[in-house]
Amino acid sequence: MPVRRGHVAPQNTFLDTIIRKFESQSRKFIIANARVENCAIIFCNDGFCHMCGFTRAEIMQKPCTCSFLYGTHTRRLAIAQMAQALLGSEERKVEIALYRKDAALGHTRSVFVSRIHVSFLSSSQCDHRAGGGVFIELDRDVSCQQC
Repeated sequence: MPVRRGHVAPQNTFLDTIIRKFESQSRKFIIANARVENCAIIFCNDGFCHMCGFTRAEIMQKPCTCSFLYGTHTRRLAIAQMAQALLGSEERKVEIALYRKDAALGHTRSVFVSRIHVSFLSSSQCDHRAGGGVFIELDRDVSCQQC
């Protein structure tokens, strides 16, 4: 079985199928392990890395709330909506201001507004924690619409 870059979970054909499906559609997304307390990120695709400016190594095992992308323009309400979706196991879309890591500018970080879609992965009809995955997709960068 081929080794997947950026995939730190044990091999799982269900997750591999999800990854292949969404990567072929050029979407920006992460998958997290819902079985652990902080829902650690176990996969991020190239589109997600490019949009936020972090490398895979910097993203892996971080909480799926993407708190490492929060900054001064990130609204508390949007953060609360993300947390509520994760705690309540409910699918939700949240528009949130996030911060890109701009390595070329040193420590400066630029803001972008994104629509985040939180959903849960399960290979059975049981609770998402039993199924094991949280799927978070950045629908698109909507910063231009905010200008």
